[in-house]
Amino acid sequence: MATQLPETRSSRVVVLVSPEEKRRIAANAEAADMTMSDFMRTAAERYTEPTDAEMTLMRDLLAQLEGANARTDAAFAQLDAARTTAAQFDEDAYRAQVREQLLADPSIDWDALSTALSGWARA
Repeated sequence: MATQLPETRSSRVVVLVSPEEKRRIAANAEAADMTMSDFMRTAAERYTEPTDAEMTLMRDLLAQLEGANARTDAAFAQLDAARTTAAQFDEDAYRAQVREQLLADPSIDWDALSTALSGWARA
């Protein structure tokens, strides 16, 4: 628990929150082993406006994050295109096309190849 200051607290600050915000604040306070009042007080006392250097760093980080997001989106688009291409691929038609090209190739001696392969299979 946060330690109480020796002076008596007599001033009140009213902060309206939604029921969900109140649940989150209560959960955070419990996780920190603090009362909600101590938690809110500590959070308010720790708050400071970001410095110019921090703002510059945050802007740089945001720009890097946006660039990374753009590259990720492009990678997913390429993946989707590759999946579409793969889904449209007709293996039987491709095999028939390659067979036709090979059979039409005059540099291949099919009789010699057949003889060589049949001899290999018997060995």
